[in-house]
Amino acid sequence: MRPLRPAWPLLLFALAFGAAAPVARSGKFVLFKNIWGDVIVSTDTTAAGKALTPPTPQQPAYYRGMSLGRRLGSIAGDEEPDVHELNRMVAAVLAKQGYLDARTGSHEPTLFLILQWGYLKPGSDDLLWFLGYDPAQDIGAPVMEGIIGPEVFRRGMRSRAIETILDDAQDAIYGIIVTAFEFKSANTSQPVAYWQTRIGLSANGKSMAAALPVMVVAAGPVIGRPSDQPVLVDADSSREGIVKLGELKVLEYLNGSPPPPLESEPAKK
Repeated sequence: MRPLRPAWPLLLFALAFGAAAPVARSGKFVLFKNIWGDVIVSTDTTAAGKALTPPTPQQPAYYRGMSLGRRLGSIAGDEEPDVHELNRMVAAVLAKQGYLDARTGSHEPTLFLILQWGYLKPGSDDLLWFLGYDPAQDIGAPVMEGIIGPEVFRRGMRSRAIETILDDAQDAIYGIIVTAFEFKSANTSQPVAYWQTRIGLSANGKSMAAALPVMVVAAGPVIGRPSDQPVLVDADSSREGIVKLGELKVLEYLNGSPPPPLESEPAKK
């Protein structure tokens, strides 16, 4: 299993604990498909996390959450999403998968969720790890570093997921990380990690404000779900159901009440 590597120091818990071919679709001919490409969703799960029963809307899991906002990086001149609106969208997507905020009822939380996002560029960031690349799953991976072997002839047999990861890792991506910890131990020196879901999408030709909501909706059904390999989701299909931030309209509420947003990180004084 790939190592789960939180992208922030554990000290934060003490300081801020609290929170390509044309296709026909629906009878319509689509000339250009995959304008945005695929969202890559990679989830690493610990032994403790694998012992959990994945929640459903009928059998939910209750959490307390914290949003660290744009902690992964940025680029000058990029249009960024409204933090509160994005937090609310993430909470709504999680609610549809059975993750409910403990503050909405009398249930005690069992999970502590951390959310962060941003812009990652190759060279300074390990994009292969972020996107879930595993050489053991790559039929064309080098057998010995710096030496070309017979694996070079197998590169044409790579899976679409591996090809997409290797392509996207050559350029900058937008990334989102959702990490789950056991609630009781989250504010201790030895927090118990359950799982970490990392969501990536090529940043070429996009803005952060436009990309992040698409990524959240696309990844929703597989956030926190154990997977042996990264999952690809067509970003263009996800965009069909997205309302642009700033014009966000709530269409329905789970259990008749709106999900509260994730708490934002307290402002530094």
